[in-house]
Amino acid sequence: MFNIEEIRSQFPITQKEFKVYGSDEFKKLIYFDHGASTHPPLRVLNKYIDFLKNYYANVHRGHHFLSMISSELFDHVYDTIYRYVKADSEDNAVILTSNTTYALDIAASVMSGIEGITLVSMMEHHSNDLPHRKRSEVQHFGLNPDGTINMADLEYKLHKYKVKLVAVTGASNVTGYMPDIHGIARLAHQNGAKILVDAAQLLAHKAIDVKPNDDIEHIDFLAGAGHKAYAPFGSAFLIGPRKILDEAEPYIPGGGTVVYVTTDDVYFAKSPDRHQGGTPNIAGAIALAESLKFLDEVGLDNIRQHEMELTGYALKGLKRIEGINLLGDFKLKDRLGVISFNVKDLSNNLVSSVLNYESAIATRNGCFCAHPYLHFLLGLTDTTELRAKLVLGEDIDLPGAVRVTIGIFNTKEEIDILLEELSRIAENRWSANYDALISGFSCNEVVLNPN
Repeated sequence: MFNIEEIRSQFPITQKEFKVYGSDEFKKLIYFDHGASTHPPLRVLNKYIDFLKNYYANVHRGHHFLSMISSELFDHVYDTIYRYVKADSEDNAVILTSNTTYALDIAASVMSGIEGITLVSMMEHHSNDLPHRKRSEVQHFGLNPDGTINMADLEYKLHKYKVKLVAVTGASNVTGYMPDIHGIARLAHQNGAKILVDAAQLLAHKAIDVKPNDDIEHIDFLAGAGHKAYAPFGSAFLIGPRKILDEAEPYIPGGGTVVYVTTDDVYFAKSPDRHQGGTPNIAGAIALAESLKFLDEVGLDNIRQHEMELTGYALKGLKRIEGINLLGDFKLKDRLGVISFNVKDLSNNLVSSVLNYESAIATRNGCFCAHPYLHFLLGLTDTTELRAKLVLGEDIDLPGAVRVTIGIFNTKEEIDILLEELSRIAENRWSANYDALISGFSCNEVVLNPN
């Protein structure tokens, strides 16, 4: 059973308070920025600190007690990730990295020597687009008017081009939309391609099953990060076919990637060591594994149900506020707790700042590192003027939105406060003077006292 009070008691951040404008009292932080980074619960923090205090040593480097214990803890991380995404450890390798961007770039790197192009969806975070542009020829497949993937366009391009890889998000960081990754995998495999799924947003919110390697709907490559799954910054992973990873050139050759070196030759290790150059973030990896165990114990289905109830409640409330323009229009079952919107013609910087300074509500605003998708959702078809200003080196105010992302410890009461504050903003009833912010100054220069 999902007990929200018990869950909240495990997250110290839920007790954080800030003094806000117009009040002598402190207000408790309301955190709606889980899509950017999540906060670790106590058991993950304790595991992290325990390692640093009691077992701190490099892995696979020595036969003293600390190194052996550290190595054993570190090696168990792989097993935890395999179990969490239901992957076969014999045919697949887990590569531990520092963040999702590195994980996705490793996938792009190991696929770069294979003939064919990479198809990238138009809804991708830049991290699942730009690495492919750097390493291979890229074509993009399109979107439907509601912000979902145009499967017909994907199928057309799979037939038109010789495709080696289809890169797609498991859940959009802009709208929360979850493409049918297994359906896309089927199409990719039927046309001789592999699939790479960016699971950064998906990892902590919905159960993942990559399926057996001989299943036509198997996910070949999958990337995720700890800082979006209630673990500290600096830990992430890529899981992919062992054969491809072992045949590719090491991502960063160096310490730990080799079996034997002479002045004339190098014998590289098999994966995962082959692509894990240098000392890894051992403490971060151990904490990542602990966070995945925590999520498993709470139950991904329980988490999913809780977050969907809050998301549905928030969407209904937002639709009742005059002037709220929601981005993406699709069924609740097809999305995570990610909601992006604008309030009338107000600056997204202004809206997010008012929520922060006057209510201690943490949201994200801007373009969310997904410019093509956001521009599509905003109906921005002509970017000529923006590009011209960029070429001239001018400062520009990019079109954007405000984003609310719901996580495991959020509550209905917090949604109610958010809706109340957005109703106030929609009526132009904020208390401070934010002219400096709107003019492009940093948040630190906002004049909070209108007098």
